[in-house]
Amino acid sequence: MPAPPPHRFRVRLAALLGGLGLACAAVAADRAPADPGEFRYTSLPVDGTVEARIDGSTPAFEFKTGRSAFLAFRLPALDRPYLVEVQSLLSGGADAARGRVFYPVAALLNDDFMVSRQTDLDALRFDLPVFENARAPAYRLAIGVDPAQAKERYLVVFTPAALLTARAADEATTPEAAAKIAREAFPGAAAGGVLRVTVRSDAGPR
Repeated sequence: MPAPPPHRFRVRLAALLGGLGLACAAVAADRAPADPGEFRYTSLPVDGTVEARIDGSTPAFEFKTGRSAFLAFRLPALDRPYLVEVQSLLSGGADAARGRVFYPVAALLNDDFMVSRQTDLDALRFDLPVFENARAPAYRLAIGVDPAQAKERYLVVFTPAALLTARAADEATTPEAAAKIAREAFPGAAAGGVLRVTVRSDAGPR
């Protein structure tokens, strides 16, 4: 068995490896997008679905609602109204005690990567699997896009950072307070998950 390296050598090696680790972290930070113009956009089909995962390798950005991992998409070049549906699939089943989900909100950007509009959590609807609508329970966000009304070119999906912060539950003293807590609880909020983005060109806003 080879003898262990001298103490001074071990110290120098640790310092070198530590320096390399810091350098790698700096490179990773350099690759983080500084603004939406640097996002990597995946093109959405005219009709169809794109599925993607948000995990530890997904880039993050400091949104107005805090830092969040995100997915960015290029909207299809259509001259008629259409519908974009974002489904975030639950993991762990529909049981509130085990289920985890990435609660999606979306920002639509114009040619200059400026925010044209943004959805909020109130726009989310809960879907159970029905035929081919979803293979698992999911939260769904439906966004109507009308090219005649706005020059929206990009879609960015993220989650509010506040949902990922552990919060003490408030005590409900009235039915109204209980309803408010239920609306704002968002149990099982996760920093990542599986998203399906579907374009329906025959189901646009009327």
